[in-house]
Amino acid sequence: MVKALIYVGIMTAMPIYAAPQNKMPAPAEISKTYADLADFALASKIVARVRVKSARPLNAEMATGVLPGFQRQLVTADVKTLIKAPEAQPAQTKYLIDLPLDSRGKASKLRGTESLAFALPGRPGEWRLVAPTAQISWTPAAEQTLRSILTEAAQPDAPPLVRGISSAFHSQGSLPGEGETQIFLDTADNRPASLTVQRQPDQPPKWFVSQGEVVDDGVSQPKANSLLWYRLVCFLPAQLPAAVTTGQSAEDVQQIQADYQLVMGALGPCVRSRPAAPAH
Repeated sequence: MVKALIYVGIMTAMPIYAAPQNKMPAPAEISKTYADLADFALASKIVARVRVKSARPLNAEMATGVLPGFQRQLVTADVKTLIKAPEAQPAQTKYLIDLPLDSRGKASKLRGTESLAFALPGRPGEWRLVAPTAQISWTPAAEQTLRSILTEAAQPDAPPLVRGISSAFHSQGSLPGEGETQIFLDTADNRPASLTVQRQPDQPPKWFVSQGEVVDDGVSQPKANSLLWYRLVCFLPAQLPAAVTTGQSAEDVQQIQADYQLVMGALGPCVRSRPAAPAH
């Protein structure tokens, strides 16, 4: 049995056995972005580096609901490193995965490859992937990014889950071109969070994120590929909802919308290689 990890400070790995000298890289049929890794990692109870021992295609009767262009396979894998788990896990596990088919109708060979698997506990000796394709090729960089995500998420002051925008206001300053926009975020645990854009005459606008009751202009902007960045760029709406500026002048609404687009443009795009996952 593999003992479960408990997050205290920096997570550590628990290797099951020494890696073979000539290990095969996992196929690149499922690409990975920061958002993909965060989607899967935060939805999972179990995250592990595995080496596929065997992968057997299932017949049509046992593969109901598989999307066209995919093939469902039953994977048996050795658990090399248990990165996250609620309790001890067997050294070997089984799970189902949907693999894309190439132009010849063939799926990539998984046997002997190493991957990162994202799962929930199933029956004894079995896992359930959090999505049909929730397995990605293992690389040192992917594992490092994954560990960073899980470490940030385990901290007491981890960024809250953002569900949208609750309200937005603009206050004009005493000088032409001076003003401040505050955009208050709707969070899953009702923790206060907001975006602020400040403008001064003849100066570039300044924006920042606050996580607390007090707006703190000393807070730095979120670093790309960080958990706070992910919570914002991947879950805020592309356009400011009209309802959050109800009752304000047309001029103020126009400024709020411009300032919101300024922030969203600075954050950049949320790039996923698959449809958006539910927020976690």
